Amino acid sequence: MIDAGLVSLEKIEKLAVMGFVEVIRHLGFFQDLSKRVLAEIDKCQPAQIILIDYPGFNLRLAKNIKKKFNIPITYYISPQLWAWKENRVKIIKKYIDQMLVIFPFEENWYNERGVEAKFVGHPIFDEWKASHKEELCELLNLNPEKPIITLYPGSRLQEVKCHLPILVQAAAKLRLNDERLQFVLGVAQQLDLTNWVIPDWIHIESEHPQKALECADLALVASGTSTLEAAVFGTPMIIIYKMAILSWWLSKFLVKVPYAGMVNIIAGRKIMPELLQENVNPERVYIEASDLLSNPEKLKDMRAELRLVQDSLKGNGASEKAASFILELNKQD
Repeated sequence: MIDAGLVSLEKIEKLAVMGFVEVIRHLGFFQDLSKRVLAEIDKCQPAQIILIDYPGFNLRLAKNIKKKFNIPITYYISPQLWAWKENRVKIIKKYIDQMLVIFPFEENWYNERGVEAKFVGHPIFDEWKASHKEELCELLNLNPEKPIITLYPGSRLQEVKCHLPILVQAAAKLRLNDERLQFVLGVAQQLDLTNWVIPDWIHIESEHPQKALECADLALVASGTSTLEAAVFGTPMIIIYKMAILSWWLSKFLVKVPYAGMVNIIAGRKIMPELLQENVNPERVYIEASDLLSNPEKLKDMRAELRLVQDSLKGNGASEKAASFILELNKQD
């Protein structure tokens, strides 16, 4: 995006904050960032604003933009209001001129609440091109004849702190049970693992983390966008997530969807196993993974379920569709 002309006001890593308690700790930073964004809008006077995801920040920003500048606003990649904070739909009706959504059920959800939304498909399909397993294994220096387990602890530092030690311990137990297993740790490039003790039998892949997910026979994945990436690749997964105790307690009262993993939400049922909070421990992860690895038919069924999820998300050029709708709105104004 930088190469395409994007001028970034802040490093994206600083925005990677999740959980109620964690956000409160960073309130000063977000308030300052909002002021800087508004100052930049005042300086540049853009013809249109495009907000992407990040609702806690962007919805407040939309309100201030409309009050100060009255510039048309497109919201691309909807806040997950169907999961929690449904009352925010009133803010969207008031301040957002165009809503573009990436999950098929979101279009009807918004339309039923008086917000015109357009489903464009998921952009993840625009980026991915299928590779042969042999090519992937050659790229990652893995043996295609032996099972591959990919560990995906999350893209945020706080997620990695919660999940990585547990995944490494579970991997050690799996390796004791089957020495043929190969383990790959997929991490974002911006994450510094210098101070982490990672066994040398775990291959760390930061240059091509998605490729590590694609070539896996089974992935242990932190809930988030990575579960959709695994779905695109057709990789069976165990979804895990652990957060601060207060954040977990609050989420039990506020979140309205029955599943944590987006693939399960899209499917409308649990097609991939989930281990959450106290169940995210080495023994439970080991037991769940062992069960799947010893049951090829179950893994085959999981891949079939993922193909159905893939079909529901494809939009034949999501990014181009979104761009076309955005330009249409610009012409209207």
